[in-house]
Amino acid sequence: MQRVAHTSGPSRRRLDIQGLRALAVVLVVVFHLFPAWLPGGYIGVDIFFVVSGFLITGHLLRELETTGRIRVTEFWARRVRRLLPASLLVLVVTLLLTMTVMQTNTRPQNYGDISYAAGYILNWRLAANSVDYLNSALPPTLVQHYWSLSIEEQFYLVWPLLILLVVGIAALLKKPSRRFVLGALIAVLLASLAFSVMETARSQPAAYFVTTTRAWEFALGGLVAMIPAWRGPSLVRGLVSLAAVAAIGACALLFGPGTAFPGAIAVIPVLAAAVLIWSGDSERGGWRFAPQRLTHNRVIQFLGDTSYSIYLWHWPLILAVTAAIPEAGWGWRRAAIVVPVTVLLAWLTLRWVEDPVRRAPGLLKRRSATFVLMGGAIAAIIGFAASQIVAIQQDVDQRRTEIESLLRGDKNGGATGVGLCVGAYAVLNKCPDPHRYDEALIDPAFAQEDTPWKWFRSAEKDGHCTGQVVSTWVERSCDFPGLGAQILLIGDSHAEQFATPLQHLAAESDWGLRVESRASCEIFDVPSTISDEEAARCREWSEQQLSAIEADPSIDIVIVSVRADLVSGEADPKPALSRLRDAGKQVVVMRDAPSVGIFGAEGQSLSGPDCLIRQGPIDDACSWGMRRRLTGSPRRQRSSA
Repeated sequence: MQRVAHTSGPSRRRLDIQGLRALAVVLVVVFHLFPAWLPGGYIGVDIFFVVSGFLITGHLLRELETTGRIRVTEFWARRVRRLLPASLLVLVVTLLLTMTVMQTNTRPQNYGDISYAAGYILNWRLAANSVDYLNSALPPTLVQHYWSLSIEEQFYLVWPLLILLVVGIAALLKKPSRRFVLGALIAVLLASLAFSVMETARSQPAAYFVTTTRAWEFALGGLVAMIPAWRGPSLVRGLVSLAAVAAIGACALLFGPGTAFPGAIAVIPVLAAAVLIWSGDSERGGWRFAPQRLTHNRVIQFLGDTSYSIYLWHWPLILAVTAAIPEAGWGWRRAAIVVPVTVLLAWLTLRWVEDPVRRAPGLLKRRSATFVLMGGAIAAIIGFAASQIVAIQQDVDQRRTEIESLLRGDKNGGATGVGLCVGAYAVLNKCPDPHRYDEALIDPAFAQEDTPWKWFRSAEKDGHCTGQVVSTWVERSCDFPGLGAQILLIGDSHAEQFATPLQHLAAESDWGLRVESRASCEIFDVPSTISDEEAARCREWSEQQLSAIEADPSIDIVIVSVRADLVSGEADPKPALSRLRDAGKQVVVMRDAPSVGIFGAEGQSLSGPDCLIRQGPIDDACSWGMRRRLTGSPRRQRSSA
């Protein structure tokens, strides 16, 4: 997403490249604002990658041919001066938005992602967490779009070193360097594409973010920079270019959350972008309907010039507007705010940040000063974000200590639960106002941290649990040895919520506890609505677990729980439960914990913490008679239709 003007000669600027950037950023912005309209608009990022590979490879080779060497540190310094000022400015603004606008329960995640974004390694953090960019259950952060910038910066770091290494090898062997560079690009393309196909099949969410599944896109752009430009008849080039644009448009319309991307299917939009670049700009006298000629329009050129800043600003503005004005919803009202503000900020950033720093004389022209200022700015952002995370965690720990002390009876004469009017005790003790809002006890940020996955992460560190992503869902296994009754908890992610209290009970009673879970999977015979691949793995996992339980005489009790809304009237739990009973196990079926029957203005089901934040400080904020939708105001409701 860099802003670099490619020149095929000493003075001619490639207007078609700017047009391609404009197309890419429009695809991404429309996808983020109206995902139902353009479900495959995320391919705009891949177009940016091809453009970057073309421009950077061409620039490095021209420098090599002109001067006989590549000044790697000077190249890095130019990239820093061109890209980081705007990027770091937006990160500073996202820090302020996180502190002032974003919901309290999203702040730790935002601060963490900002830290990784500042270090340009956010894509690896998202890959490690196996976040599904298109269907994430986690709330997106203000800087989640920095994953692609992280890949670009890693490309800028490694690419000149790779070319320098290949050129050095060619010099030692006294062979033409250009041929060796071409061979290296082909090797990178083939290896990365093969890995992308395999990794996407294995774990699509992780594959979406890692650099190694995207390197082939940069390599393809680099290959276009190395081969002669297409000099065929202008009519033929225009028709081929039109077909390439149509292919990109079709991918943007037909791809979606279920597309195995960036696997083999990514070849279509990436190759189309490469063909458009290879076709070159539209010369005078050429076919007047050529797509390249249309890009000469001033509006399109402006979008191309500001595409980098538009990409930086649009995503945090979308989330900030949604958080600050929930009534704006996910339609035209929000777009009417986000689009003009994004364009204005992008122009101001280009005019007063990007261009001035890039062209600044004196100190900023020096590489040492550039790197020192870059390091200082990044360290400051990471340090501030880390300090906020620490402060939030300290507050959470303090609240946890206070609540545990209260529930132990430390503040009511030592009798646990006697007289308490908080949580479930408020109902058990028949308190006069069981749903009273108590700001000291109701803390959405604390509730957001109180998740079974945090417990699993802690258990993994202690060596009691393991977890791995199979296909696209997490499978977990835990073992807490004990001398008494041997208990096995099995089910999907909703069963995992019982792991924490069961482990406490097992520790107190010296029971042995094991946990086997797979997200979105159950041992009942339930018709699956997920993909065939996921359904097949679920059946395989279920059969493996049932067979293992039947063959293990040490297991006394099996506790089964699944997500309630996955168990339809067609589900038949009898075969699985009968197998467990016939194997001599005591079977306990746990009902699913009730979900919050409240929908946000965007149509999504809210979590408990989100519900509290949206409703505000009112008693029984998350109660409902019928499933309803919030528009942001505590007292306003509208039909979910």
